[in-house]
Amino acid sequence: MIHDRSPVAWLCTAPARLYRGAHEPSRYTLHAFNSQCKKRVAPYWSGVQTPAMPTVSASSRQLKLLRQRAGLSIRAVAQQLGMEHGSSYQHYEDRFKKPLLPLELVMKLVPIFEAGGVEASELYALAGVNATGERPLVATSPTRAPTDARTIRIEELDVRASAGAGLTGETEKVVAEWQVPSGVVRGYSTAPATEMRIITVMGDSMEPALLPGQRVLVDTGDRKPSPPGIFVVWDGLGLVIKRVQMVPHSEPPRVKITSDNVKYETYERSLEEAYIQGRVIGQWRWL
Repeated sequence: MIHDRSPVAWLCTAPARLYRGAHEPSRYTLHAFNSQCKKRVAPYWSGVQTPAMPTVSASSRQLKLLRQRAGLSIRAVAQQLGMEHGSSYQHYEDRFKKPLLPLELVMKLVPIFEAGGVEASELYALAGVNATGERPLVATSPTRAPTDARTIRIEELDVRASAGAGLTGETEKVVAEWQVPSGVVRGYSTAPATEMRIITVMGDSMEPALLPGQRVLVDTGDRKPSPPGIFVVWDGLGLVIKRVQMVPHSEPPRVKITSDNVKYETYERSLEEAYIQGRVIGQWRWL
């Protein structure tokens, strides 16, 4: 069961030719969600553990040095990013463990840091890209046939067969493999292709932003709703797409889960009980 939405910015409106397995090519348009935001955050909660990394990444340490060289405080940067609390930005300097910073964050930092004499290329390097946003794709799995370097292979899952395992379990049913032009995705996400999934919206709870039968792109490595956004959530019966945000100052941490369709009620869960499976970062609509 799946539904979804967030402030939508039509970031990529040029039709792109996508391929699903060996079938005939179809014409789609990719719309990327404006998630304010960081797209990639290390999995967070202690209930569904992944091994903790011991230190912050080199990119995080370099970000702190660049900010200090620009003569900016953490609070000043957070305010210019539109973040309510300085700690939201400070996460990237003190607690972010991924090797590369989110590209969208870096793009927002460029004009802020440039005023202090930091060159754009220094910031883009922290996301693993050059100033044009280009970088080599993540290598494909050796068990799969090699793909064209201009495309990314993304699995499409049958979410009705999820049976509680989420979007990354070995029991997930793969119904297709999409060959997506890399430029369609890489302008808005640095997520590895192996952590992306395509799923189908089920139900009407996220209308009008997301419609039943529509396909969405999910980053399964981004499971922390800070900043808020649209996420795939296991509700105990199936996977649903909802708008999720942290409840400020809640202890233990809690999240508010809402639908865009007013017919559905808002509810809260503890962060651990929310079973967030990934952030929705884009959508396809038929033209």
